[in-house]
Amino acid sequence: MPKITLNGVTVDFPFQPYKCQEAYMAKVLECLQKKVNGILESPTGTGKTLCLLCSTLAWREHFKDTISARKIAQRMNGVELFPDRPMSSWGNAAVDADIPAYYTDIPKIIYASRTHSQLTQVINELKNTVYRPKICVLGSREQLCINPEVKRQESNHVQIYMCRMKVMARTCHFYNNVEEKSTEKELVDSIMDIEDLVKNGNKHRACPYYLSRSLKQQADIIFMPYNYLLDSKSRRAHNLDLKGTVVILDEAHNVEKLCEESSSFDLTPYDLASAMDAINVVLEEQAKIVQQNEINAEFNMEMANSGLNMDLEDIAKIKKILLQLENAIDAVELPLNDSGVTKEGSYIFDLFAEAQITFQTKSSLLESLEQILQFLSGRKCELELFQSAIAAPFPLMSTIGSFVDMFFLQVHIHLDNGNQKKKQRTDLWNSSAVKKQGKTLSYWCFSPGYSMHELVRQGVRTIILTSGTLSPLSSFTMEMQIPFPVCLENPHVIDKHQLWVGIIPKGPDGTVLTSTYEKRFSEEYLSSLGKTVGNLVRVVPHGLLVFFPSYPVMDKSLEYWREHDFAKRIEEVKPMFVEPRNKGSFTEVGNMKTLSLQASEGLDFADMNGRGVIITGLPFPPRMEPRIVLKMQFLDEMRRSGAGAQYLSGREWYSQQASRAVNQAIGRVIRHRQDYGAIFLCDQRFTTGDVRDKLPSWVRPYVKVYDNFGHAVRGVSLFFRVAQEVVRVNMLIFHLYYAGMSVNGDVSSILCTEYEQELICPRRQCIGLLDALERNEKSCEDAEEEDALPGEEKVMKMVWHNTYLTEPKKARATTYIATVKETLSQENYDLFSKALQHYKKTDDFDAMLSQMSSLFTEDQKKHILLREFYQFVRPQHKKQFDEACCNLTGVGCGYKPEHSLLREQREILKTTFSKDSCTQLNPGLHLNKGGFHLTTGLNSAVSSSRREDHHQMLRATYLKDVKKALNQSSYSRFYEALLAYKKTDNYDTMVSVIAALTTERPEDFHLLQRFYMFVRPHHKEQFRQMCKDLTGMVCGEGEKKLQHVFFVALYCMSEMPEKIQRKISSFCFSQESKPELPKTEVSKGTSNMRAPTSAGVVPIFPLQMEFHCSNCKSEDDVPFKCPLCAFTCCKTCWEQLLKMMKKCPECQSDVKKKQLIQVFFWS
Repeated sequence: MPKITLNGVTVDFPFQPYKCQEAYMAKVLECLQKKVNGILESPTGTGKTLCLLCSTLAWREHFKDTISARKIAQRMNGVELFPDRPMSSWGNAAVDADIPAYYTDIPKIIYASRTHSQLTQVINELKNTVYRPKICVLGSREQLCINPEVKRQESNHVQIYMCRMKVMARTCHFYNNVEEKSTEKELVDSIMDIEDLVKNGNKHRACPYYLSRSLKQQADIIFMPYNYLLDSKSRRAHNLDLKGTVVILDEAHNVEKLCEESSSFDLTPYDLASAMDAINVVLEEQAKIVQQNEINAEFNMEMANSGLNMDLEDIAKIKKILLQLENAIDAVELPLNDSGVTKEGSYIFDLFAEAQITFQTKSSLLESLEQILQFLSGRKCELELFQSAIAAPFPLMSTIGSFVDMFFLQVHIHLDNGNQKKKQRTDLWNSSAVKKQGKTLSYWCFSPGYSMHELVRQGVRTIILTSGTLSPLSSFTMEMQIPFPVCLENPHVIDKHQLWVGIIPKGPDGTVLTSTYEKRFSEEYLSSLGKTVGNLVRVVPHGLLVFFPSYPVMDKSLEYWREHDFAKRIEEVKPMFVEPRNKGSFTEVGNMKTLSLQASEGLDFADMNGRGVIITGLPFPPRMEPRIVLKMQFLDEMRRSGAGAQYLSGREWYSQQASRAVNQAIGRVIRHRQDYGAIFLCDQRFTTGDVRDKLPSWVRPYVKVYDNFGHAVRGVSLFFRVAQEVVRVNMLIFHLYYAGMSVNGDVSSILCTEYEQELICPRRQCIGLLDALERNEKSCEDAEEEDALPGEEKVMKMVWHNTYLTEPKKARATTYIATVKETLSQENYDLFSKALQHYKKTDDFDAMLSQMSSLFTEDQKKHILLREFYQFVRPQHKKQFDEACCNLTGVGCGYKPEHSLLREQREILKTTFSKDSCTQLNPGLHLNKGGFHLTTGLNSAVSSSRREDHHQMLRATYLKDVKKALNQSSYSRFYEALLAYKKTDNYDTMVSVIAALTTERPEDFHLLQRFYMFVRPHHKEQFRQMCKDLTGMVCGEGEKKLQHVFFVALYCMSEMPEKIQRKISSFCFSQESKPELPKTEVSKGTSNMRAPTSAGVVPIFPLQMEFHCSNCKSEDDVPFKCPLCAFTCCKTCWEQLLKMMKKCPECQSDVKKKQLIQVFFWS
């Protein structure tokens, strides 16, 4: 993996990072080294998670190494241990304020995100790095408990108390095994997410919940949802010691809301009545026990024990407290307009005091409630909300220190609107709350900065907030109320052809699109919005997401569209899926709700699942909701007071909430470097500068206002045509470079590269295509110059380079390893890797065959993976392996006797062939013969091998395209049909399946045409006619075009990086505008390489025009042909090609000017 040095720290990164990734990691390191806080925004798709992990763990390793260096220096008494690197060069990371640091002082990393599913993605990213820290992931009992009896409980609170009782009584054998199993190497050293933890817990019969708490003590990095970190009660429950830790809050755009909610509560009449009902149950049961014990005492019988060690009097006092609190809340007078009463935060203590809840009594009250909850575990009980409400204000008061400082806390009492609905569902009590409409007690925190200050007070070393949507950063920093000296607003890694952003203020009928409160439900607006969406679904390929400001707006829009056939027209183009209210299928984006067109449940809307996003309005919070009104009033008051610029105004905060939700929705369209998509801002308010300035910085340069709806449709149609072609070619280059040309490929290629090291010459390996080309040119400098064309007398020397022979092997091996990793489970893949390594070290064929057959022979679909393993088998074992495959799967591996030759024997054979080929190729004999001349020996063998590698890459690319276009079941049918055709040669069976799968949608027709490459020669004519009948196009052309694209990709990669995109774009545009060519016989596989000298377009194949070069269209009296294939072009083109590549562009064989064959007429 590439190593880069940033701020004096060496970071191992899985690939060469982009500039924005380097900038991001540098800012992370700056925070860690200077012990300051940072707020970092980097758009989705820029790899911020990987950057966070690599930079933070690299700094931690650097910290550890520096401590080691200091200890060594002390023992060496000033003598340098490393002559080439003095100890002083290790920096001063291990010295904080001149206090020596020890290994125990190395900071732990706490990585928090919003949900466990996001943490699972983070842990998967960690597995792709070279870093292997000790990790721990914290979760709830609901997620981690494996005790069947506890898991059966529906309520999370019931699970908690039942678990605690079993642990205290040591009746849970899973918990009893934790201490013994917590030292298992598999559990301590493995990188496990929640699912892995549960799986290993079941395997070792140890409780995952308590196992994670045990692993926490030794962990280097701890993963948790950030409510565990920000909520003081959760912090205490998980025994989190934050002193000296590095806290990373990922997806931090939700932190503001969670910080406020962690210090707030709403206590409704329903909650009080439910608590009272629970106390009544306990009173009744305890009274029965007392009566029973009185009878038992008379007859000297054993006393009954309920398990609750509380007197009836103490339980009755709790009920009295509940009644007094209910009466105190009901006694608060409300204004006639039902707006509620708002008081300062300290008023909560006055209210509690009326119910005898004070600093002196609250501890005993909370302990009694805890006992009752444990007693009622296993039964439905709703006492927890009352317990949480009592517990919330007192820690705040003890932390703040005085009532004066509670300015950011407010008490709001208002009539309860949800009480009647809840009474109808549950008839559990007969308290006063049922007889009249009760009042809700709300205790609200309006400053997220309080929770941030609390983290600082805990002694946190560094806090890093990061997300893809934090802008505007200045206002976000103000809300947090702690200093953030390090800030970053990163650009995106995409190019301009990958994103289209359009503001559409008017619909197709000219109606202004604005989802303001006054117009959002008008027929004109709903009709125009329906027409807008109906038109856009036709021009956006694949998946489209539509975001509405709220659920009511979405419901009303859908209702209107169904009544007026708009929904029917949309579903004629794409099926429609609506986000459920319970958020079980789609993830909530801020307070916007999602309507997804052609998207499946649970998918991250990347690539084809989300090619477009429509924003139908600005999702402002409910303006008249009491909490929103009070929040705005609080901010305005703080701004007028001495706080000044430290706070946003209420209006600025209100506007920012809508903008941040929009930005989160926008982030759904681009999910990675190669993704592309369109953003439609369908609201007139987006045209105002104030709203546009709040869009993400990476989006703003692309925004364009379309006053005419037709212009927008035309613009986005052109965008998708260009983007599809450009990204397709870019992806091809990417696969060629990393899978076929680069030795330092992805993680899965490390294994095969390491395995093949002994087969490669000990020279420095090329790091890529450009490096290989440079070495090729340097090697050729020693060779004699060959400027003359055939006919001129010069000695010809054959120069062969090992680079091009070894690279295709690595490409195949890399692809194979990646396929195995995708097919097998992680456990089986580990067995596969160990078996391959063992075979490499010991040459034990029997052990290897036994392991591979156990992995790949059980499932018939995996038989091909066993046969493909043939490439890793040593020459002396290839025949045995081929016979074994034939016995196990019924099909061999294509063994040939020459496969058993050792490397030295192959080299001797190659040298012999090379000499023979030099003598057999005589340009004088072949000149002007006009035939198709091939040499024997190495030239033909090598050119054939290279053509085979070339076609193998095309086939692999095609299968990836098929897999992307079809769903899993369809792809399985496709692949099975292809394998069956390969084995049985049954054309009719194969073509019925392939044609059915690739002609369901017009956009898949190209898959049928490109399947031509798999058709056997005796079936090609039949397949060509069938393809023409079904699609109206002649097949085989797509295969040639793809070959041409493949070669253009190679050609672009051999030039300077800044020219690559321009050449690809030029190629794609030329294909769009290419005129219809006359049906003439052309040279098979001919490819154009040089740009046209005139303004005409570049044809893919040469036209049959007398004395015109097929490549550049120029006239030339002396055309020349490749000696190994039929590729022909003029002298000028050959000079350009050989100067650049020294290869024939068609067959990829080494060609020199001396070898070219002159012809009199174009073929």
